[in-house]
Amino acid sequence: MSSDVIPAGSVGLNIDPSAADAAAARRLAHLADEGGVDFVGVQDHLYHPEFLDAWTLITILAAGTERLTVLPNVANTVLRAPAPLIKAAHSLSILTGGRVALGVGAGAAPPATAAYGGPERTPGQAVTAFEEALRVMRAMNGPGTDAVRFDGEHHHVRGARPGPFAERPVPLLVGAYRPRMLRITGRLGDGWLPSNGFAPPETITAMQREIDAAATEAGRDPREVRRVYNVMGTITDGSAPAVEGRRLTGPPDFWVETLLRYRADLGFDSFLFWPVDADPEEQATRFITEVAPRVRTAPGHGS
Repeated sequence: MSSDVIPAGSVGLNIDPSAADAAAARRLAHLADEGGVDFVGVQDHLYHPEFLDAWTLITILAAGTERLTVLPNVANTVLRAPAPLIKAAHSLSILTGGRVALGVGAGAAPPATAAYGGPERTPGQAVTAFEEALRVMRAMNGPGTDAVRFDGEHHHVRGARPGPFAERPVPLLVGAYRPRMLRITGRLGDGWLPSNGFAPPETITAMQREIDAAATEAGRDPREVRRVYNVMGTITDGSAPAVEGRRLTGPPDFWVETLLRYRADLGFDSFLFWPVDADPEEQATRFITEVAPRVRTAPGHGS
């Protein structure tokens, strides 16, 4: 993975794609860019009528900033075919000077996805289709072949000519939770992108072992797989009680101590903050000023 896209020790910010206040997304991106945040992520749920299209939004956010890496968190590969998706990622990377990472997943909410025109698949079929999509994207993620051919159960590429290419491959970060998806991450992914809402801290060690074992079996160094934790929660005043689990709730000192512990004990390289149940701009400002600098500069952040 290109370590300067989302380097170890970096911090990110979620930006909500709600169309109700589209200007807020730009304000948050500006705050992040000016405040030293390294990357921003946007969830990709095309079937929600209240959400903007994630790819359009991250393109606008990238165009309006100078430093930030942008990524869909994560792109729905059921509704986004892999060959056009990796081309879109390289196109945006070329236009932004390399500020693009690509979060990808097998897709959520099957009924909503099917209602939007996607294929109806069983959970097992969805994972198989995702692995095929990831293989297609890896094959088309850099020069080295004139034409890509792939004949899978769900995806078919018949002599596609990849390009144009950014200066470096776009890193592919996988949103994965169950064993098969974790093993795919270890074999083929450049990074792992789980959320504490679905993978709370007590589950992480076993998941990390699945990824590491699969990477080793595939002849890869597990350390090549970046580990980025989506951390949802609320930064509170100092008198509020601290709560850990599927959401973090507590004052800045609690957030800093907890994220540094997640790095040391759970093996995460980087963190992406999702404000929950509070004003997103106020929470983003607190994260940028009171939490992120202390997490980024802590000893061992670049390991």
